[in-house]
Formats: sequence, structure tokens, C-alpha cells
Amino acid sequence: MKNVKVILISVALCATVFANSRIDALGGEPGFWAGDRANVADFPATINDHQFLELDGVGGTNGADATLLWGDATKWGFNFDTTDNDTWMNIMWGNGDIGLSVQYMTTDWTTGAGNFVSDPLLSNAANELTGFAVGYGQNFDWGELGVHFNSVEDASSYGVNWRSDMSAWVFDSAKASFEMNDNGGGMTSLDLSFDLFTHLDAGAADILFALGVEYASEDNDSSVDLNGDVVAATSRTSMTLPSATIAVESALNDWATLRAFVSHSYLFSCSNDTGSGCNDDAAGPGTTDYGFGLGFNWGSASLDMSIGEALFTNPVSNITGFDNDAFTDTEVTLSYTF
Repeated sequence: MKNVKVILISVALCATVFANSRIDALGGEPGFWAGDRANVADFPATINDHQFLELDGVGGTNGADATLLWGDATKWGFNFDTTDNDTWMNIMWGNGDIGLSVQYMTTDWTTGAGNFVSDPLLSNAANELTGFAVGYGQNFDWGELGVHFNSVEDASSYGVNWRSDMSAWVFDSAKASFEMNDNGGGMTSLDLSFDLFTHLDAGAADILFALGVEYASEDNDSSVDLNGDVVAATSRTSMTLPSATIAVESALNDWATLRAFVSHSYLFSCSNDTGSGCNDDAAGPGTTDYGFGLGFNWGSASLDMSIGEALFTNPVSNITGFDNDAFTDTEVTLSYTF
């Protein structure tokens, strides 16, 4: 049962912060939008590019988090997640060239402290878990580099992100990522992806086109899954080709912006020793996602939010408040730059 606890707290420790509603409405990948603050998570060197106060997840069901980053030659930053009561320290630092982030978490399961103590799987927990996460970033002649390491007890995860200019076909930029996870109890996974992308200038609109490939593998030698059930060892590998995203950010006027995206991924090949979860799925090998968002900019202050398609199909009822389908489960990001 200890492995289950380690997995859960690892998820909390390794969860990506600094995401925001703007990136969610543009496909969810900050690496395609180099100037956005959400890049701090994958490319810590971008700590040196910003000064801001941001409140993300306002109005959402998962709680909000706050990030403060300031400084001139030297940058300092702090992040606080309202749903995470176990993090003791989550700080950022930049010297103009290098960016560094450090997070430390401790959970005393014996005394009942911690986010997950109410989970039935942890009702008999009787030990303390500690963990830390470190992110390092720096810019080189051959591109931007972000390196991450996370550890909770005997579980760990490693990650490397890279981004640079690259001229290929219609694309002018590329990024790659590598991640390996080991829960210390027989569950390991590996993920490798490579994307080419470009931004097309359409006057008042910025159009993103990205195309990539992803390879993933997962091995589970553990006898207990996340539900506490005994399971047989499993192994799965897959390749997604292509993984495509089209997104647009269009200025409605000098203070309002409309955003939208459509993404599609096709499971080109898959091997699964359980006989499911591959191309024989009833849903088919391809998946498609889409989303919309609005942004409001008043100089140093800005507000970004996700919206539903009902705003376009039934705008009058949603705008006047007779219907709120377009704003159900909407999360808002409030930010102030200085």
C-alpha cells in the first residue's frame, strides 16, 4: 500500500504549475507559445523574462494557485497552491541567464495531515513521506534547455525539454521532450515527443500550426494498482503519428482577444499484452479535442478565461444570463505584470 501513497504524492509534487487559461484555450501546450508565463514550468530560464503576479484556477473545481515573480538583474519567485497543504517550499530564482525552481513537500500520514488522508486507500497509513522537485533551465546557442528531477521516497521522475529554431517544410521552430518515471514499486514509464511548429501572421490573428510524433511505453510489475487491486504484470508501447494542433488567437479590439484550438492525434502503432487499449478500441485509434477562450487586457492587468461553444450557438441567452452553458466549469486566470 505504500506504493499507492507514493504515486499519489508524486502526482501532487510533480504536477505542473504555472499553467493558465490562455494556454488551455490554445491547446494546452505552453512550449508552442514562447512568450507565455506558463513556460516557466518546462523552461525555467524563462523566469528571467517576467515580472508578474498571477492567480490561476479562480472559480474552478480544483482550487486556485498564486505565483509571484519579481526582480531586475536577479529574479525571485514563489508559488502557492490552495489545494496543496503539504508543500513547505516552492521558490524560483534567476540570474539573467540561468533559471532554477525548487519545491519541497512533506506529509505526515501518521497524524492524519496531508491532502490524501481522506482517501480510503490511505486510511491505514502510518508513515511520513517527503519529496522534492528541482527544475533547471538555461539558454544555449543550440536552443533552450529545461531539466527536471522529482523524488518522493524511492519514486523518481526525470524530464528534459528542448526548444529551438528549425527550418523544415512550412515550420520554423521545433521542440522535444523526454520523461521517465519510476514509482519504486515496479511501475515505470517513458515518454518521448518531437514537434515542429510555426506561427502564421494573419493580421489581427496569430495562427499556430504544429505537427509532431510521440512514443510512449509503460511497464507495471507491481502487484497492486491505484485502486488497491491485485493485478498481473502489464506492458504497453505506443506511437502517436501525427499529433497535430491548430490554434488561433485573434484580437477583437485593443482590449479583447478570442482564442480557439483543435487538436488531433492518431495512434499509429500500439502493442499491449492485455489485448486492449490499442487500435482495436471501439472508439478508434484517433482522438480529437477542441476548446475556446476569451482574454481581456487592460494594460498591466489581464483576465483570461475558457468558454464553451454554447456562447456561439446561443450567444444572447448566455450573455444576458438566462443560460450559462458557455461558462459551466469555467476557470479564470487573473494576472498583473510590472
